[in-house]
Amino acid sequence: MIRFSLRRLVGPDLRSRRWVFFSIFGVLFSTLALVITTLVFLLLAPAGLPTVESFHPLGILFAALSAFLLGWYWLLKGYYHALTLLSMADQDAPSRLREVMFRPSSRTDRLPSLITIGGGTGMSSILKGLRELPVDLTAIVTVADDGGSSGRLRKEMQILPPGDIRNCLVALSRSESLLSRLFQYRFHDGGAASGHSFGNLFIAAMSDLLGDFGSAVREASNILAIKGKVLPVTCENVQLVARFEDGSEIMGESAITGAQKRIAAIELRPAAALANPEALAAIDRADLIVLGPGSLFTSVIPNLLVPEVADRLNRSQARIVYICNVMTQPGETDGYSAFDHVRKILDTTPLKRIDVAIVNSRRAARTLMTRYEEKGQYWVPPTVTPIEGMGVRVITGDFLSETDLVRHNSLSLAQVLAEMLRERPATPVH
Repeated sequence: MIRFSLRRLVGPDLRSRRWVFFSIFGVLFSTLALVITTLVFLLLAPAGLPTVESFHPLGILFAALSAFLLGWYWLLKGYYHALTLLSMADQDAPSRLREVMFRPSSRTDRLPSLITIGGGTGMSSILKGLRELPVDLTAIVTVADDGGSSGRLRKEMQILPPGDIRNCLVALSRSESLLSRLFQYRFHDGGAASGHSFGNLFIAAMSDLLGDFGSAVREASNILAIKGKVLPVTCENVQLVARFEDGSEIMGESAITGAQKRIAAIELRPAAALANPEALAAIDRADLIVLGPGSLFTSVIPNLLVPEVADRLNRSQARIVYICNVMTQPGETDGYSAFDHVRKILDTTPLKRIDVAIVNSRRAARTLMTRYEEKGQYWVPPTVTPIEGMGVRVITGDFLSETDLVRHNSLSLAQVLAEMLRERPATPVH
């Protein structure tokens, strides 16, 4: 059944058929108004000059309708013309102008804003559940990766690593289309492209073509028709440096995870890397900010080491939520409990608060756990009481998704976060 929507009919979009409707019916009603008015004058002229009261109501009605329809026609035409002129100078001008012109007038009129901060497979897995929520969604992604296809492109083309960003783009794609699968396709047959994913090469090519990594990500977002936005946390070429408990140091994400040593602290170089202004703007308007899930030292913490990011988070009136990993990671979090994850974030970064920690409380099936334990990965104990002792609210539950891998159930997490958005306190507009 087709539903009629007056708001959709007269709303300001760019459908050409609507222009035709407004113009044709506007001219038709103008003609009818003119004909009726002329007939009134011709019939009443012998009896004297017509008065206002003598005009036929239909003439007035048709005149009003014609003025309304023709007015909308010229308004939409002028709007489109302005966008066309602006887009010649700036590709992003149409979307920005649309946001300014048709932004809701109050905070209660807009969708709640949910920000995720992290990287790796943990980030992309949760986004698949969050894309189903009625929220303004933004994923802020670390760019410290230096291994695999991303690392090769980073060194050869001097661009930011596209891998984690590509995974997030595909996760937010509105449909599991052939194009989404193409972005994840990886070449295996040798040659220069061997080991690269098509999506990484596409983003790299667009960066070279447009001269800007951020523009390349926006174009990929448009092509995949994603829900929300994906933003690099910084546009600078940053590296991770880890200091281990034995006093040694090593640079590079892949080298850090391969060292298989207990990490005492992690640093970002350059330490004063500038944050992406779009990411800061997203944090400022957020209603809920989600850290993780993902590798603690190489996916979550690196974002918080960008000075402006941590500062904005500390000043934000949004609730900050940390989703704890379900399994430990060899070389990063061996022997860690949920409490250790939360404590490390607050002890090794400028972030001063975590309001809520979401912790899985169920073990996976024994056969699956055995496979993980053979690789040195173990279930993360919930340790609720110590976390609450830090002043952090803890939400526990069964958040596992078991296939051949142990992952978070993105739909269960999305449901919890949606509930938190519904209970969020009112905050003033930033």
